[in-house]
Amino acid sequence: MKQLNRANQAVADQKAAFSQFRPAVADEQSTELLRFYDSFDGAVSGFILSELNMRQGDRCKALNVFSDLQAHSYKQGAEYNLRALGHLANAQAFLWKFRKNLPEPDTATKSFAQRLDDVRHEMREVICELEIKASDAAELSVTLDHVCTLFRRGACEAGIFVFIDGGIKSLEALRKTPGRGAESNIAAWKLHVAQILLALAVWVAYKCFHVTCRCAQIEKSVHGAILAVASVVHVA
Repeated sequence: MKQLNRANQAVADQKAAFSQFRPAVADEQSTELLRFYDSFDGAVSGFILSELNMRQGDRCKALNVFSDLQAHSYKQGAEYNLRALGHLANAQAFLWKFRKNLPEPDTATKSFAQRLDDVRHEMREVICELEIKASDAAELSVTLDHVCTLFRRGACEAGIFVFIDGGIKSLEALRKTPGRGAESNIAAWKLHVAQILLALAVWVAYKCFHVTCRCAQIEKSVHGAILAVASVVHVA
């Protein structure tokens, strides 16, 4: 049975992009947060493999050819999706452990909200440089605005991880539907992945603002997060 050569390359690209953002997460020196990120990384890889197999099956079905390949692709796609959901459940468990140890809630200051405008602009510039359709870039920008609005409303550090946890739950629910959240222009599941990664990048900016020795992480975090998002948008 012929393998999907594109699958190996797609996951390799995604892993390489996610690794660019990993140091910003590791800088928190939290085992739970790093395990959350690595489990989330594994889940995204699985979802990509699932979609590439499912689309191979869909093409066979639409053209009424290669019935064996169709059956194999659908079976593989379903298995990869289930495996990825397992990684996502692990990610949520590690995130919960990390959230338990967060400091008492505080409120984002007006001065940070102003700094956030600069970070948002930097992210939009990086998105503009991606080789994606204008409509896709616009959807990513809307997702970024949604994340930034949390802090403009005075969200605290704990609040951003409540938001991320909600994103994980929504992603899980989408991937359990018959369409797997893959029907729209940018698949809805990809936008949920983007939302989680961008929220992590904004959180790094928040930490940097309050702990100045971490300020060098902001630029790396912006580029790393966008690269990770792009690696998902480009495939499946």
